[in-house]
Amino acid sequence: MALSLKEALARRDAPKAESSARSGIPVRPRLRMKAEIDKADIDRPVDVARLLVSHGVSLKRAHGFLQRIAAGDTVAAQMWSENSDALVADFSDLGIEAVELKIPEVSPKDIRTRLNLSQADFATAFGFELDTVQNWDQGRNRPDASARILLAIIARHPSIVESVLMERDDVGIEGPPSASPGIPAAPSH
Repeated sequence: MALSLKEALARRDAPKAESSARSGIPVRPRLRMKAEIDKADIDRPVDVARLLVSHGVSLKRAHGFLQRIAAGDTVAAQMWSENSDALVADFSDLGIEAVELKIPEVSPKDIRTRLNLSQADFATAFGFELDTVQNWDQGRNRPDASARILLAIIARHPSIVESVLMERDDVGIEGPPSASPGIPAAPSH
């Protein structure tokens, strides 16, 4: 049944229901086809798209994600959910492996102490401002997400960070770096 122009305008101007797509907390899952499923086909692509859209992904991005997942790529997505474990289970039911990417919680002071470095030496060795390291140690500031990721790498593999800062590719890295399929490797020099 076609709407009259007056009804269409009234519907357009009516307050829209609150969208639940962006309710909850941000969740960043890494999505890929489950290993035991044929990579050329997603069983229920419409259901996967609906799940993505219901958690804040635009339909256009959801379509792009589906194409990349079907091609065997890994996709990192930003979504919103009240329960990340339930979201991971929902993807699993649809044949998609979802692993939540979490920003690590780190203690810069503990890392620095474990490496037996002064604040000044730690700042110099890893490219931080001395004031920043001092503020972290004294609890005045908290490292942002990018700094926490870098600090976690420093905690686990300081030689890799040092090699990057010294523009050397031969310390602790075997072959060209590649995080996973679908994520491009860093350009070689």
